[in-house]
Amino acid sequence: MEIIEHHRLAGRPQARPPRWIDRLEPWLHRPGIALAILLGSLLLTGLAWWATRHFALDDARQRFERRTDEVHARIERRMASYEAMLRGGVALLAAQPDVDRAAWRRYVETVQPERHYPGIQGVGITRLLRPHERAAHEQAVRAEGFPDYRVHPAGERDLLTAIVYLEPLSGRNLRAFGFDMASEPVRREAMLRARDSGLPAMSGTVRLVQEDGRNVQSGFLVYLPVYRHADGRLGAATTRVEPQRLWGWVYAPFRVQDLMRGILGSDIGSIAFEIHEGSEPNGGRVFYRSEAVESVADATRPMQRGRALVFGGRTWTIAYTGSDAQAAADTWQSNLVAVCGLSIDLLLYWSIAALARRKRQSEREMQQQSLQAEGRLTTLTAVSGLLPDAVLVFELGEDGEHRLTLTNPAFSRWFGLRPEDLIGLSEVAVDEWLDGLTHDGEVMPPLQQGEAHIVLAGPPRRVLDRRRREAGAQRVYYFRDITYQTEVERLKNEFLTTAAHELRTPLASVYGFAELMLHARVDESRRQRAVQIIHRQAGVLKHLVDELLDLARIDSLRGRDFVAEEVDLRRLAEQAGEALLPPDAPGRIRVEVGAQPALAQVDAAKLQQALTNVIGNALKYSPPQTTVQVDLLQRHDAAQTWLGLRVRDQGVGMTEEECERAFDRFYRADPSGHVLGAGLGLSIVREIIEIHQGRVELHSRPGEGTTVVLWVPGCEPTPAFGPTEQAASSAGAPASRIEPAAVPPRADTAIAD
Repeated sequence: MEIIEHHRLAGRPQARPPRWIDRLEPWLHRPGIALAILLGSLLLTGLAWWATRHFALDDARQRFERRTDEVHARIERRMASYEAMLRGGVALLAAQPDVDRAAWRRYVETVQPERHYPGIQGVGITRLLRPHERAAHEQAVRAEGFPDYRVHPAGERDLLTAIVYLEPLSGRNLRAFGFDMASEPVRREAMLRARDSGLPAMSGTVRLVQEDGRNVQSGFLVYLPVYRHADGRLGAATTRVEPQRLWGWVYAPFRVQDLMRGILGSDIGSIAFEIHEGSEPNGGRVFYRSEAVESVADATRPMQRGRALVFGGRTWTIAYTGSDAQAAADTWQSNLVAVCGLSIDLLLYWSIAALARRKRQSEREMQQQSLQAEGRLTTLTAVSGLLPDAVLVFELGEDGEHRLTLTNPAFSRWFGLRPEDLIGLSEVAVDEWLDGLTHDGEVMPPLQQGEAHIVLAGPPRRVLDRRRREAGAQRVYYFRDITYQTEVERLKNEFLTTAAHELRTPLASVYGFAELMLHARVDESRRQRAVQIIHRQAGVLKHLVDELLDLARIDSLRGRDFVAEEVDLRRLAEQAGEALLPPDAPGRIRVEVGAQPALAQVDAAKLQQALTNVIGNALKYSPPQTTVQVDLLQRHDAAQTWLGLRVRDQGVGMTEEECERAFDRFYRADPSGHVLGAGLGLSIVREIIEIHQGRVELHSRPGEGTTVVLWVPGCEPTPAFGPTEQAASSAGAPASRIEPAAVPPRADTAIAD
């Protein structure tokens, strides 16, 4: 049934869509629906283009207004700062009535107009003179070091003024030194307005006397009146303006283009503006145009805005013009919406029409193929479900790739992957799922490579043989489990290699000395020595054969020949120690097992064989002058008492890697051959203890010796057998095997230390 379900997953969607989708899909395939959808989508695209264009225009208008407000505010703030600077000059005269030329220069240098007030040409003082004071005034200024000074232009006037202080007094400003600004009507009007109002007054546009004929610009001046009050001090007007007390003016000349460049720099973007005299944008004379006016004027639909600027009693109208409207009208966003919308509309129309045609064609083809596929899949499903091997079936799709259509239960069980995760994937995609499942980070050969050996990490660890077969549009991969055959082959090769090596060494000695005695005349002493060597090497051969037979018997019988009886482990330890105690070193083995009984249900002969192997290893790998200690341990848990036979030596010890391999068959920590043995002793020990439902613990460090503990389940001191069991034991019948018990807990208690 599982295989059949896999085929269903491969042939149709896994989940049924909602019912309204079922009704919608046939409706979409009707004739004319694709054209109707195209017309509707074109209408939506047009609406989207119009909305995008409208929003872009509105956004451009808002940005234009924000930018003009910013430019206007910057001009207003800068003109206010110029007024503050002039008021500072008036304050200086009020605080220090005898201000001389040096003091005025220090004031202007402190203010630093070229740094903080860019666009201003200078800061000066112009004095009001009586006609009869003209000659005395000129003589006084000439005495200050200006021999060519004169009030100009020449001529008699009812209102006479002269520029006496002007800083910086260099370059262009030297032309203005001594100039009578009241001689010119535009300047005179502003000066009189300042005198009569007591407030700053800005003149109309004039040509400054500083102009030298190069880069001539329109200019204007700002005047702030200074009065001499009744107490003789100078200062600004108080609550009541008294024009007859006018002393002079603090003033500043400006060149319009330099002023605007100093205020705005080049940071005005796409905005251009013109400054008109008067309150009407088109009624007054234009005395300034920004550099962007010509480029903005070329725009088809520029945005315009006029704002008035009132300062010093005069009104300027600033007409702002922006090209953002044209840029927004032709903005790429709206054009992009139109292009993308049309592309999507046409693609949608083509897709729906093509899908309808393809669906009708697919339905006809599916009807023809369904009967053929049903029979083939039914047969394949029945066969693959019975196979013990893992199977993957790929079929060639319309895209030219083989895609997975079938797996069987063995594949899911071995690889741990669900069929629904893989069905419909290509070979490359299936390789990505299988990547990382191999043993020790090995790279799994890709499926398209065909035949390969694969080692799965497990658990359990598996060795698989992969093969591939192709038939028409199908490609089938078979995975056969060869773990058992591989392990048997490895053990066989390892056994043959090790056994041949271990048997060859003593056989060579036996053969050599036997041949010597057979063919040569030797004296009695040499002959006796040869017989001893032959006897000793024959014992080595017998020991090796006995170990091989023991291991083979344990593997084949798995405890069926074990005779369980109640044994006191104290006596068993003492017997093992006495059997292995060297005659020339009676203190080499020390057995400390205490006086209390330590009873366990075990096969005494097999357990003594295991203990003898452990003690023998301790003697072989320990220096002759050291002691091997045997004692008893005891552990308890909720349901079981565990008894442990512990053997400790002071030998060479083992590394952590050697400890992990110590129980492998034919493994020897000392491969040099100086210590006799085939590397089967600890393997036999582990087999015996595990059949007794116990466990072997091994702890060792290089140079610090080795400790081995044989744990077996303990029992209460009761008779070993009843009458029936004694009869069975005397008859040599094996005891029943016991089911595996829990691992003994770590709570050691020494019975005797």
